[in-house]
Amino acid sequence: MKSNLQCLLFDLDGTLLDTSMDFAYALNQLLMQDQRAPLPYHQIRETVSSGGLAMTQLAYPDLEGDPLLAKRDEFIALYHENITRHTQLFATLDSALTTLMEKKIPWGIVTNKPTHLTESLLAQLTLPHDPQVLICGDTLPVRKPHPEPLLLAAEKCGVSPQQCLYLGDHPRDIEAGIQAGMKTGAALFGYLPNDAQFPNSQQTLQQADFQFHTPYEITQFIQGL
Repeated sequence: MKSNLQCLLFDLDGTLLDTSMDFAYALNQLLMQDQRAPLPYHQIRETVSSGGLAMTQLAYPDLEGDPLLAKRDEFIALYHENITRHTQLFATLDSALTTLMEKKIPWGIVTNKPTHLTESLLAQLTLPHDPQVLICGDTLPVRKPHPEPLLLAAEKCGVSPQQCLYLGDHPRDIEAGIQAGMKTGAALFGYLPNDAQFPNSQQTLQQADFQFHTPYEITQFIQGL
């Protein structure tokens, strides 16, 4: 499987970048503005990959409908203002990206994060080199776990889906990769959802072709391509 890989695609939050502390900061700032008690970091961290609405629901379980959506918008605005306060590449993945460049292996990002947040975040970070392709949650009418964003990324990188490895920390990442006909890698160091949120999350992650318990294992894997 490894010898046929010609392209690597990464999920963003919880796989390539550690963004959880900035989400936690923004959400707890919002709670304190509303004179509510802040949430423990670990509770927020395991909800990050489920998106902004899920994090807002975690913090405001008494809200629903339009009031919840309005509070979500406040949260995202606060996050945008503090988007790189703590965010950075997971340890050693700078070396992984450098190795991909040296080996002339194209790489890209496929995320459900909206384009304006993703582009703002990447513009404020220093990566070893830019991704060949960036597919965001609003690039297409569908998003992960639908396979179309991954298929578009492969097309833009000039490779077949079968030549791609998609790395992600959420069950929907593995589902999307499998449906796209790609090899998949589970980033088990990421923002894994708890069993209450996704009862079959562990089973889905175990379906991945590769299991990575640390970012360094991804780096080692890439250096061995």
